[in-house]
Amino acid sequence: MKQTRLKRASRILSVYRYNFGVTPPYQVIIDGTYAQAALTEKLNLSEQLPKYLGAPVEIYTTKCCLDELAKLGRPLNGALCIAKLQQVADCPHNPPRGAGDCLAHLARRMKKDKKKKFIFGTQDPTLSEKLRAIGGIPLLYIAYKTVLLDPVSDATKKEMESSAPELETLKELKKELLGEAPVKKKRKQKGVNPLSCKKKVMKKPAKTVEGTKTANGKRRRRKKGGEGGAEGGGGGEKMES
Repeated sequence: MKQTRLKRASRILSVYRYNFGVTPPYQVIIDGTYAQAALTEKLNLSEQLPKYLGAPVEIYTTKCCLDELAKLGRPLNGALCIAKLQQVADCPHNPPRGAGDCLAHLARRMKKDKKKKFIFGTQDPTLSEKLRAIGGIPLLYIAYKTVLLDPVSDATKKEMESSAPELETLKELKKELLGEAPVKKKRKQKGVNPLSCKKKVMKKPAKTVEGTKTANGKRRRRKKGGEGGAEGGGGGEKMES
C-alpha cells in the first residue's frame, strides 16, 4: 500500500512539474487547519512530507494564518506552535485577512509568478474548492493518518489541454527563427528477404543402363550368374536387337 501511495504521488507531481514548473525543493505552504490535523494525527510534517513527495521540502505559512490561529485561542494553541516553527511567506495583507482568503490570493498570484511555486496544505473544504477551480495548484491534505496529494482537478486538465497547441506553435516558431531544418530519419538498408529467394533445384543424375553397345548399334546384355554361362560354352552374352 505504501509503494502504491508513493507512485500515485509521483504521477501527480509529474503533472505539475512538467506543465506548471513546480520543482524540488518543494515549497509547501500550510494553514491552521492543516497544522491542527497534523497535531491530531501525530504527524511530523518535516519528516513525512519529504518522504511522501520524494524530495527536499521547505514548509511555510503566512502571517494571516498565524493571526487567525492566535485569535482562535487556547483550543488551537498546539496548531499555532506548529505553524510558528515554519517559515513565513510574504503576503501583502495589512490588516491580516482570513487564512482562506490569504492562501487563495497567493495561489492566484502564483499563476503569474514564475519563481514561487507553492504546494498548498489545507483541510478547509471551501479553500480546497477555490484552489481546484484556479487550476495548476497542487493540493495536500491529511487523511488515514498520512499526507496525501489531491487528484489533478478538472480546471488543471483543461488548462493543460489549452496550452498544448500553444507549445506546438512555439516549437515551430523556434525552428523558423533558428533555421532548424527538420531532421530526417535515415532509412536502414534492408537485407535480402530469405522468403523471396528461390531454392536451388538439385539435378538428378541420369540413370545408366548396364551393358555395352556393339559396333552395329546393338546392345549386348550380360547374363547374371556366371556358372550357367560357363557351362553353355560361350553363351554368357546375348545379342539384343
